[in-house]
Amino acid sequence: MSKLLFLVFIIFVIAIIIVVVSLWAYNKRLDKVTSGEIRDTHNKLPEPGTTAGVTYRTVLIILTIIAVLSISSLIGQISSLSSNVTSLQSKLHDINMDLLELQRKVEENGKLTTNLSYEITGADLEKKTASLKFSVDLKQYSDDTKVKIALGDLEFPLTRENVGTYSGQVTADLFQTYDQLKICITEGTTTKVEISDFYQTLFMNVLPLGGLDCNINSKDVGKKTKCNGWYRLVIYNPEKLQKVNVTYLVDGKVYKTFDATTMAKDYAQIELDKDLTIEKDLSLLVETITTDGYKIEKKTILVYRTPIDPGTDEYERIYDNAGNLIWENEKYN
Repeated sequence: MSKLLFLVFIIFVIAIIIVVVSLWAYNKRLDKVTSGEIRDTHNKLPEPGTTAGVTYRTVLIILTIIAVLSISSLIGQISSLSSNVTSLQSKLHDINMDLLELQRKVEENGKLTTNLSYEITGADLEKKTASLKFSVDLKQYSDDTKVKIALGDLEFPLTRENVGTYSGQVTADLFQTYDQLKICITEGTTTKVEISDFYQTLFMNVLPLGGLDCNINSKDVGKKTKCNGWYRLVIYNPEKLQKVNVTYLVDGKVYKTFDATTMAKDYAQIELDKDLTIEKDLSLLVETITTDGYKIEKKTILVYRTPIDPGTDEYERIYDNAGNLIWENEKYN
């Protein structure tokens, strides 16, 4: 940039010199004509104003050319800089990935186990319990190694099944949320503990809980709203599904109830009644009955005109076969 400024400075100096010289030469000839030294009054030298104008335009043209060339060069430098930044970002990303991989390897090397797995082998909905089988692979072990698992308030031992693999079973609360699991490994008088993530609410893997795939559109007409569209019922763990009832709630009142069991099992598309009109909101209440007599209610708001409270206006509740409320999602928000 300093070279460019120097060049502009030189151009301005040359322009000023040209104008000054032109003015000096013009005035000198004018003096000679006045004194009679020169009889020809015609001045071959241009007037200083003309010289200044030509010089001014010439300088502007030169500066314009320099500016265009400088801008072109600057654009090239910016493009090159952008390319370098992109390349640097890519290298930083690769470095971060390498660091994450290194961190993972360090964590893996520090672990006492190489694998932890579990499966739900059965559920007793009458007792509200689930049977779980855990399996752990140890990196190091001996004939005297003892292993147990602490899951919430439960502690249970594992026995060695084959080379380095220890397994065991436990009966757990079906409706309790477990967020941590500890593997306790004892060798002689030394016990080491490894903590593993285990965030599970077990009934979610057992009961036929429901979800929605929907495409609902609405249009305001005065103080009311017309609703159209479709939805599908998504049922997880459908092997325990017995019946599904669907109720439309318009402005908090029952508009329509129908049996949607077949449609739920077939994942069929269900159309809303054409131009269903609301003043406040349209909600869908899905009631699922399980083969064990449990009832699961899930209320979802599809369209609303007034503010809603998701904690109360939408909910999921589970009742046991005696009609007792045993779980609701508001407690876990």
